Amino acid sequence: MKLIYTRLLEGDCQNKVLLANDFSQAEFVELLATSKALLIRSKDETLPLTIDDFASIIVDLNLKHYPYEGGAAPRRIVPVNVEGGNNLIYTANEAPADQLIPFHHELAQPSETGGETALIDSTLVYRYVSENFPEFMSKLKQYGARYVRTLPLEDDMTSPIGRSVFNTYQVKTVEEVEAKLNSILGLQYTWLPDGCLRVISEPVPAVRFIEEQHGHSIFQWAFHNSVIAAFVGWEDTRNDRKKAVRFGNNDEMDESVLADIAHFMEEKKVSYRWEKGDFFAINNRLVMHSRNSYTGVRRVYAAMFGDALANDKNKDIHPNSAPQVEFSRTSFKVTDPSTFGCWRIDDPEETVYQAIKNGYRRIDSACDYGNEDATGRGIKKAITEGICTRSELFITTKLWNTYHNAQHVAPAMTKSLQDLGLDYVDEYLIHFPISMQFVPFEDKYPPEWTNLEGKMVIVSNNINDTWRAMEDLVKGGKAIHIGLSNFNCQHIRQILSIAKIRPSTLQIESHPHLSQEKLIRFAREQGMRVSVFSPMGATSYISLNMAKKKEMLFDDKVILVLAKKHKKSPAQIMLRWAIQRNTIPISKSSSENRMKENRQLFDFYLTDDDMKSVRSLNINKRYNDPGEFSEAAFETFCPIYE
Repeated sequence: MKLIYTRLLEGDCQNKVLLANDFSQAEFVELLATSKALLIRSKDETLPLTIDDFASIIVDLNLKHYPYEGGAAPRRIVPVNVEGGNNLIYTANEAPADQLIPFHHELAQPSETGGETALIDSTLVYRYVSENFPEFMSKLKQYGARYVRTLPLEDDMTSPIGRSVFNTYQVKTVEEVEAKLNSILGLQYTWLPDGCLRVISEPVPAVRFIEEQHGHSIFQWAFHNSVIAAFVGWEDTRNDRKKAVRFGNNDEMDESVLADIAHFMEEKKVSYRWEKGDFFAINNRLVMHSRNSYTGVRRVYAAMFGDALANDKNKDIHPNSAPQVEFSRTSFKVTDPSTFGCWRIDDPEETVYQAIKNGYRRIDSACDYGNEDATGRGIKKAITEGICTRSELFITTKLWNTYHNAQHVAPAMTKSLQDLGLDYVDEYLIHFPISMQFVPFEDKYPPEWTNLEGKMVIVSNNINDTWRAMEDLVKGGKAIHIGLSNFNCQHIRQILSIAKIRPSTLQIESHPHLSQEKLIRFAREQGMRVSVFSPMGATSYISLNMAKKKEMLFDDKVILVLAKKHKKSPAQIMLRWAIQRNTIPISKSSSENRMKENRQLFDFYLTDDDMKSVRSLNINKRYNDPGEFSEAAFETFCPIYE
């Protein structure tokens, strides 16, 4: 069937049709990871989707099925005429039309008869609570929430939370109920004289940091659980909504705070009216939805599903990649993309120490930066003071151009490890695809761009041998991962053609003036992370006479408009743009306030239109180009990107 996908939560959804195509697992998981919520309709307006169509879509997507267990809303399983569709589709909350259904999380609903569903972005709620009630948010993060609910023995269709004990826990006997509840650490329950069951849940996370979904960068905080849903909607003859939720340590929650958050959510919700056959796909880790009141008949069906299951059509590596590899998709895994760069920083020891103290766990260093000994002292100070452990840090350093000959790779690694005071680095990159004349360590270190006579001398070298020597570092435990920096697509293909251990990372210059979309796409299709230096463009190059003040992106109108819209700094807009492009931005500052600011990127996101407006600034302007500066500074013409 032909389907039309439309982004929700971004202005007039009717004007944001993404594509019309056959449904596929890859398209769906990508769109839902990046869009948060989708409206899906039949392309043929005369043939709206049916319940069997809905079931077929869910089955064909091959996603992990979640049975509806534990929720408060009364529902029924709906039989369908689709192979593999048993117990897959159920009714949405069947509480009466005049009952309030507060915001909560749920994944998908198609409608047969119309109605109105309200959506709100969970990250928006998180930011509001963090900024207005920081102590409340701190306790939510520390303790989570407990939920208190009294369940009837039979489904009560007059209540929005009338789901019975046996329906809730998907069992048939009291003994089975107790066995299930006894298996949950921290949960408490009591059978009441009237036969109802009072349950106080175990502490449950109330906010979550969503890192990645299906290989796509999310990195957003989400107000994730049913705190407000319980406070607003868990009211019936058995339950008092004001007592329905408490902190995980059993402290009471301030009713005025909960009421304020509920008011904010009601004020900021975006409502969509159903048409017959509509299918809302909602990323329930990032979006909450509610039901507005209605009159007349309304029938909505739902299904819950999660991660994509194995599919032979989906390959980890793009088909044009090398077949002989040691590769793990976990090399993509990043828990926090905030990376602190050590190029041209003041007082490196103190600056690196402060960066770690302020939350950075990824440190980007290099032999050529000339400060690895001081960087190492900063790392050691942070570890000694118990701010972090070595295993919590991800340290990158790089092989300089003068050490490309295979016999010099291991000594170069050893020198960096000695300076950094480490037994291993998490990542070792070939800094440039430029092989230069060897300069002995004892004569000049770091050697920079010239030999002992002050000349930049390019030499013949087999980069394949360099890579094999890099692989030996992994085998010897000196580097966990190895990768490339400043390599173009053809350089990468060369390495892939002989690699036994694939490059884990490509580090490149990229910012709104230099988007490098094709290179980034190519690297990711080869299973590589992409980290980007100079994510704010010209800033670091003006003092080197490699950029002009008028090229400063901080003053660009597009960036300033977005900064005002999101109430963020221009730097935060550019760093967030980098993250949402599935890249890891490397920032630096000697100011503690700026360090903190450059990490405050996870309580907002850029819409698709925002992303496009920043992307429109691309002029393919490269500020760090050996093809330019090496001739001007060293009288050696050395283009590498052409």
